[in-house]
Amino acid sequence: MKVKFIRNIKIKTKLLLLGGISIIGLIFMGTESVITARQINEASTEISQSWVPAIIIAEELNTRTSDYRIKEYNHAITGDNKEMDRLEEEMAQIREDIARGFSDYKLYITNESDRKLMEAAEGDWNKYLEYSDRLLVISRQNHAQEAFNMIIGDSRQLFDDASNGLLKVADFNRKGAEAASIQGDNLYDQLAKMKIITICLISGIISLLVIYIIIAIDKPVKALVEGTRRVANGDLEVYLPYCSNDEIGVLTYSVNQLIKRLKYIIDDEKYLFREIGSENFEVKSTCEHAYRGDFAPILYSITSLMSRLDAAKKRKERGTEDLTAENEKEELAKRAVCREITKHGRREMDASDKKG
Repeated sequence: MKVKFIRNIKIKTKLLLLGGISIIGLIFMGTESVITARQINEASTEISQSWVPAIIIAEELNTRTSDYRIKEYNHAITGDNKEMDRLEEEMAQIREDIARGFSDYKLYITNESDRKLMEAAEGDWNKYLEYSDRLLVISRQNHAQEAFNMIIGDSRQLFDDASNGLLKVADFNRKGAEAASIQGDNLYDQLAKMKIITICLISGIISLLVIYIIIAIDKPVKALVEGTRRVANGDLEVYLPYCSNDEIGVLTYSVNQLIKRLKYIIDDEKYLFREIGSENFEVKSTCEHAYRGDFAPILYSITSLMSRLDAAKKRKERGTEDLTAENEKEELAKRAVCREITKHGRREMDASDKKG
């Protein structure tokens, strides 16, 4: 079953597979084994570094939330409306930066745990912002004591929750980076042990694939060459048994169909010309379906030939009938003349006899 499956693969795919295994397996895994080992080690370093942006973003978010907290505190204790306006503008800008940071972090989420930690931190921050909006309204109304109580009360607890959440995210990514680095080192150690086994295995697969492709292409191609040579010499009793879904299989099937159609057409032409030789011009082809494409004019020509021969035969028969009719008319005319002459002679004899 597996061999048949491989045989049905297109030749181009087989060759690409062979080339890919040869290049990747022999050249890359063989001569570049040391470089490959270093690349794996570098890959492990890159894996660890992929966690770094997430750590930076998480810590930057924590810093920006602290900046917002400071602005909010100043807003609560100041009584100057202009100062409040300036602080609110700065706080709005910080909010935008933090929202952008949460959005950017989604590009570096490594797993579901990381996603849940960041979603929890973002949820805590949003709760803090909702409370902050109420606090700012109260602060804008110059209720300084009430705003201050909110700052050191529920607002502080909500801020601590959001800040701790961001710190957990940063710590999670830091541990992930360390684990990725250790994993990369382990991969580097395993590479040296698996190198010889991998090279031997790939070399064996390539050798088997090369042998199979050579046999799979050489044998049916030789059969095709021999079969087409026999057909060119007039032998239509040729059948190519190769069966596959690859290009050679399709070509073999097409050649068999061509030979079969040629045989049908030639046998049919023999039959038609034999009947035409017997002056049977009403004969029909036994395989009109075989006369497709450029073969169709052959049947049209034979049909036209039969029509012309049939018409000539009918003209000849009509000509013979007309000649016979004319001969009969001449014979009747001669007989009529003879009868007239005979009658006239008898009248003259009768007249002589009366005179005498």
